[in-house]
This record gives sequence, structure tokens and C-alpha cells, in this order.
Amino acid sequence: MRPNHTLARLRNGRLAVGTWLQLHSVHAARLLVAQGCFDWMLVDFEHTPVDHTTAAHIFSAIADFSGGRTTPLARVATGSVDQIKQALDAGCQGIIAPMINTAEEAAAVVRWSRFPPEGDRGAGGLAPHLSFGVSRPAYLAEANRETLVGIQIETAEGVENIKSILDVPGIDLIFVGPNDLHLSLGLPAMFWSGHDRFRSAVATVTDACAQAGMPTGILCRDATGVKDRASDGFTFIGMGSDAHFMLTFAGEQYGELHGIEEPPETWCNAIIPPTDRDSARDAG
Repeated sequence: MRPNHTLARLRNGRLAVGTWLQLHSVHAARLLVAQGCFDWMLVDFEHTPVDHTTAAHIFSAIADFSGGRTTPLARVATGSVDQIKQALDAGCQGIIAPMINTAEEAAAVVRWSRFPPEGDRGAGGLAPHLSFGVSRPAYLAEANRETLVGIQIETAEGVENIKSILDVPGIDLIFVGPNDLHLSLGLPAMFWSGHDRFRSAVATVTDACAQAGMPTGILCRDATGVKDRASDGFTFIGMGSDAHFMLTFAGEQYGELHGIEEPPETWCNAIIPPTDRDSARDAG
């Protein structure tokens, strides 16, 4: 069975850098995976509209084109049996479940992600074994070992319960959701900040994970953020997204073309009214 490349790196304490897929374009995913830049690529079911058929094509494109070098993952909409079951049966090699606040919720995620006797995942998926390049019987026998199960901590309650969550067997990764964690703490959403409440919450999670030998992950906007978080000890790090790459490069080129000396903090959030676009083109 083709090993889970990302899971192997995490288990060996090595850095695994990937990216979020928000555009849900099979063609864009193939182009990105062909560059060989990422250890993993994650389809986001939580915050972007994607159907399972499209996701299945993306997962297979990633697994087949990279020959296992890039791991197709899913951030499910919620840690429920239907969301986890359909994502795994669509062909991803691991899931991250968002908004996990208690050990009971974490245990349910593990239960739906593992075949018996470690869990209660049902057999019968038409094609998930193809992502690992094996027969269906071989997949059923070995999938528990090679399927990444990530728990996302992004609320004050989840931070408070991190030690009991870490006691749940079968978790491979604790992923800090920085934007929602900021919001949960009464702060503006952002990837990282120096706010004491945020830094203290992150330290609570990472310190507990370090004591338990659990890999930690986080999402960053760019390569500078990835380097900073890697130096902090995170080993599963997301760098931007397909939408971010497209909007950032387009915005930067637009700004250079029209001499915009004060660009927005991020082109991903920029909305330029048509009248302003006309003014910029006329000035240029």
C-alpha cells in the first residue's frame, strides 16, 4: 500500500507544508500538484461550496499525478459521521475536523474515521483504495494506519480542554485554527498576532502537544509565516491557498501596472469599485 507521505513526515517529526484548495478546480489542482511544491493539498468543505463528485476528481488527480508524493486531504464541514464518511470515501487520505471543543467530540471524529476495531467506519466505498494504489481488501486492512485524523482547535473551549482531547487515542494531528481562535478570544480574525490572549492560548495548545508528542499544525498566509511558525515548532503548515495565489499575484501585477503605491494589506480582501478601477487605469 502506498504510504501516506504527509503522515509519515509528521510521525518522523519532519515539516509537511501544504496548501488549501478553495476554488475547487480539477485543472488548477493538477497544475499545482504538477509543480511538486506541496506535501499535501486540502479541499475545504467547511467554508467553500464543493460537491463530493468534484472533490473526488481533485483527490484522484492529486494522488495519481503525484504518485503519492502529495497527500490529498479534506477539511470536513463538521466532525459528523456523514461528512467524514463521504470525504474519506471520495478518496482523500485524511481529514481535519473543525470546531472540536471536547474529548467526546474528538473521539467521535476518530470513531467515524477508523474501520473496526479501532472505530466504526463502514466499508463499501467505491474508490478510496485507488488513492493508495491498492485493492479494496488491502485498503480495508491497512487504511487505519495510513489515514490522517486531524482535530482542529479554534475556540477558547477547545483550548481549555486540550489535555483531555489529547488523551483520545487515534488522533494524528492537532491543528490550530488561527482566525477563529482570534474571534473566539474577542479579537479580530487574523493568521497570527502578538495579542497576549492569542499567544497564551496557542502556547497552551502547543505545550500540551509537545508533552504528548503530538504534531501541531496551523495555516499561514505566505512563506514568511511558514518559516516563523516552523521555528515555533509547528510541523503541519498550510501556506496560502489556490485562491490566495491567484488573487495576490493578479493584485500585485495590477498595482504595479497602475502605480498603486499603497496596496491593500492583502489583495485577497480587496474590492475595487468599477469607478476606482477606471480612475486607476486613466491615471496609469
